Amino acid sequence: MHGRYFMVAISIGMLVMLGGCGKGPEYFEMGQEAFLKQDFENALLYYSKALEENPEKAEYYIEQGHAYVALGRYPEARTALESAVVERDLELTRKNNKRAWRAIGISYYEEGKYTEAKTYFDKALAEPLLSELNADIRMYLADALECEGDFSAAIAVYDELLKEQTDYAAGYRARAYMSYVQGDYEKSLADYDEAIRLEPENFDLYFGKYNVLEKLGKQAEQLELLQVITGIENPSEEDTYYIAKAQYFCGAYEEALPLLMSATENGYEDAHYYIGEIYHSRSNYGEAVYHYKQYIDGSGAKDAAAYNQMGICLMKQEKYAEALEIIGAGQKLSDPLHGKQLWFNEVVIFEKMGEFNTAYEKAVAYRNKYPEDTKIRTELEFLATRIREES
Repeated sequence: MHGRYFMVAISIGMLVMLGGCGKGPEYFEMGQEAFLKQDFENALLYYSKALEENPEKAEYYIEQGHAYVALGRYPEARTALESAVVERDLELTRKNNKRAWRAIGISYYEEGKYTEAKTYFDKALAEPLLSELNADIRMYLADALECEGDFSAAIAVYDELLKEQTDYAAGYRARAYMSYVQGDYEKSLADYDEAIRLEPENFDLYFGKYNVLEKLGKQAEQLELLQVITGIENPSEEDTYYIAKAQYFCGAYEEALPLLMSATENGYEDAHYYIGEIYHSRSNYGEAVYHYKQYIDGSGAKDAAAYNQMGICLMKQEKYAEALEIIGAGQKLSDPLHGKQLWFNEVVIFEKMGEFNTAYEKAVAYRNKYPEDTKIRTELEFLATRIREES
């Protein structure tokens, strides 16, 4: 489940006024308490009981919908949420409608149905009431556009968001990443700088900026950025994890590895990715695969980098069927940065498996998409000879 959704669902839910008669409000409050504890099954049970007492209460349907979304039961969520929508020009009704449309959009978003998600996010944004929800809705809308590969449209949504909320650090960070994907590194750098100004202790931003500086060839500034992190005095547990990441980026693997190992024990599952990279660099592919898998399974990888790296390690071990499976899983993320490499590696895996016709077909499609990539020409020439030999 999307982390931002969980937090906002709670904050909105806590604003709902209890009312009605009988035990409905009591059950509803118990549902809210269960939701806060992430006990979604019991939350759903209490919301259902509240609706049995007060079946006309739109707020109850909305929170029931939130619980269904949290449990991944998206069609049931939409059924509940649509029950909350009423075509009536009253302030409370319009607010409830907006909350319901937002949640319906999220249900489609989480299900990977981005066209439908966008429709409901647009409906929610068209309602001027509850404007405090607009930034969150726009973040989801931009995410949906990104998942469809419409990066320019996603940036336009972030532009609108940041016109309304000039101090929204998450918006600057998201737009910075989109500009990075688009190759507009100067704009990306400016947005990372603004996000860091707003949240100077959010060290994830520093690593995003580090990647932009690499593209701009500003190695001295990269080093200065990492030194800010490695120079943290009296580091907290979280700071220690960031220090380990900075050491990794500095190439100090011996110093970074034990700190990264400790970080995984303290719940920082993203550290598994960097541990995997260290073992990968040492050609210890078995250990690398283990840590990439721990990262994917534990954190729910937000991009396809770990899938790609794990696939490469599996190829090195000649485990081609497993490699193809993990590459395919990575492709489902529609990652704009790693999608190209995943596709190329898929061609290589089919070639290694001796499935030359499939490899050739995928290589042709790759060349049509990326005609500037000279590597694929070599692959196509080789595959063409293999196909001729078999025919």
